[in-house]
Amino acid sequence: MKNNQRLKVATECGMLLATALALSNFKLFQMPSGGSVSLGPFPVLLIAARHGVKTGLISGGLLGILLLTTRPFIVHPLQFLLDYPLANAALGLAGMVRWESPLKAATATTIANIIRLHFHVIAGAVYFVSDKTSLGRMFVASYTYNIGHILPETIICAVLAGYLALNHKALCSRQ
Repeated sequence: MKNNQRLKVATECGMLLATALALSNFKLFQMPSGGSVSLGPFPVLLIAARHGVKTGLISGGLLGILLLTTRPFIVHPLQFLLDYPLANAALGLAGMVRWESPLKAATATTIANIIRLHFHVIAGAVYFVSDKTSLGRMFVASYTYNIGHILPETIICAVLAGYLALNHKALCSRQ
């Protein structure tokens, strides 16, 4: 890749990351112990669609770090890694599939968010850990909590991805 092309990709990713950070502050609702429903993840999904998995993973990880500047919720170092850089990096996996159709775009978005959900669930299990709680109960509590915000966000992002793949192919095609 030529330097001009790299600069163009970096500029586009930077602008989309700034958009993601701004959109993450417009929440449909906020969960009491962290997590919210917003359009914040969508620009990272779009980066992954346009530039592939590697750029998507890096951009998602950077978004996770940037989110610490606006709403940090850290109870443990492992929870920090899982909830912020790793969970958001998982959004980059939406770049594994080219968004050539609404179904492919929605599927890629959904799979990336399901993987993201698992990072949040493991982080939540760290949060819910206690001597009196069984491992099974920790995971049930964490899944129950995290599905409350990941599911609506996934549906919104999948619908948007499908819409873009159908009506604005150039916007989500590989660059």
